[in-house]
Amino acid sequence: MDTITEEDLLYPVGLKNTPNAPKKLYIKGNKKLLATKIVSIVGSRECSVEGVRLAEFFSKGLVKQGITIASGMAIGIDTAAHKYALDAKGGTIAVLPSGLNKIYPEENEWLYKKILENDGLIITEYKANVDASKQNFLDRNRIVSGIALGVLIIESKYRSGTSVTAEHAIKQGKKVFALPHEVYNKNGVGNNELIKKGKAQLVLGIKDILTELGIEFVKDKENIPEESIKEDKTERVEKIINCPNKTYKRIYELLQKNQFSIDELYSKLDMSTKKINNLLLMMEIEGYVAKTASGYKFK
Repeated sequence: MDTITEEDLLYPVGLKNTPNAPKKLYIKGNKKLLATKIVSIVGSRECSVEGVRLAEFFSKGLVKQGITIASGMAIGIDTAAHKYALDAKGGTIAVLPSGLNKIYPEENEWLYKKILENDGLIITEYKANVDASKQNFLDRNRIVSGIALGVLIIESKYRSGTSVTAEHAIKQGKKVFALPHEVYNKNGVGNNELIKKGKAQLVLGIKDILTELGIEFVKDKENIPEESIKEDKTERVEKIINCPNKTYKRIYELLQKNQFSIDELYSKLDMSTKKINNLLLMMEIEGYVAKTASGYKFK
């Protein structure tokens, strides 16, 4: 673990000019990423499958153009943004709402380790053993936007934490980009409102973002959607067995034997439907499970 203060050259200038900027950042990993061109990608925790695909497309595409991807390491779009940046052999920065010894959320311990193992960076304004809290989430968002040249919003609900990040970015004078969504899509209400009010610029591709940031778009490095690289099934099984998240293991044990409908999983797992949905989405992103017409099965 290392620290960076406002006097250090690597302390992000955009963050330094933020009201109530953190006096000190606690960091772990490749601190040189703070000196690169950074775009933050954020979105809903309870994201859609399409939102994950969009996060993959933009994260990989920006990385191929030499951009570092930053986000908050939350479940959902944040996780997808970090993961796919690493899959594309790019840099990524995770901003925690807790200390470096208090990984949050616990389900993302695998991602925390993967970021560090692949020359990424994890930063926070909190001392090592500080737990995450509601206020910390809100404060964390000003860092996510403050270290970046601009913020791309993949999905956001009405008055969501993602919208708070957008407001921070606007106050910091950063570019805010948003993808448009269907009017009936609850995960896109926040995006559409930001675009409607002129607070975010509507973008449809990588070139739109780079042009607004004054960065040359290299055609030869354009991102073309392709099937994500899958781990070997044996490796995935070992990863789950060694995973500290007991819920992942429980779902794995159930699906290894049978295919279950979502309602059956709700009845067999002692937790909220919201948490089960989030876990299944993350396991689907990581390639552990597959969603079928009749339910979920081990992949």
